[in-house]
Amino acid sequence: MMDDTKERILAAAQALIQRRGYNGFSYRDIAAEVGIRSASIHYHFPTKADLGAAVGARYLERFMDDLRSAEAEAPGTSALLARYVSLFRAALTDDGRMCLCGMLGAEMGSLPSEVALEARRFFEVNTQWLSNLLAQAGPDTGFEALSAPETEARLFLAALEGGMILAKAASDATIFDEVADAALRGLEGA
Repeated sequence: MMDDTKERILAAAQALIQRRGYNGFSYRDIAAEVGIRSASIHYHFPTKADLGAAVGARYLERFMDDLRSAEAEAPGTSALLARYVSLFRAALTDDGRMCLCGMLGAEMGSLPSEVALEARRFFEVNTQWLSNLLAQAGPDTGFEALSAPETEARLFLAALEGGMILAKAASDATIFDEVADAALRGLEGA
């Protein structure tokens, strides 16, 4: 079980990255939010890069845990894609946050290598998960047979990330819903 202080640090760092980006927060910001001294953060995460990499790994793990739960609860292409979209929408409607790795991806050129690695891993794992799901979609699922599931997966993921950016810029979550619905219809061949 993770130490409560460490978990609170990770949660605060995730929220800050999702709102401001990796380069938009400091240990002082986390210390103020968690109610501890900056030195306590350094005890758990000696560098900001260590913290950022841990946040990225934790985010991916939780994201994939949610998808595995969805696979067990409501298997099927449509249900799984709907759950996938809901994970992105939840971040957007949760205090106006963005996808953690979408934020990190936008800052890729200025990230420490270990943080950049976790952001890349998020997109690689998600592309693979979506590709596998789409490759298994048959005519009885309502989805067209896709000749390039990996390309379709990337297009779908890019639509969701882009929809989040547009919705956040306009302060209107319905824009995300419109983009996500159109992306789903595109996968269905509508």
